[in-house]
Amino acid sequence: MDRNPELLAYSPKQAAQSIGIGLTALYAEIGAGRIKMRKYGRRTLIAAEDLKTWLARLPVKEAA
Repeated sequence: MDRNPELLAYSPKQAAQSIGIGLTALYAEIGAGRIKMRKYGRRTLIAAEDLKTWLARLPVKEAA
């Protein structure tokens, strides 16, 4: 059995760590509407699919 299943949603701190940016940058992306956040009671959640979509939309840097 897989002891580390892939999460479906992350806390903001976990989301920032998983995509390699800081919390301030994450909240800037949320504020700009590029990453969606959801609320469940008092918890703030960011869906893994939304993070994958955000990453896929980043520009690709061509080799020099």
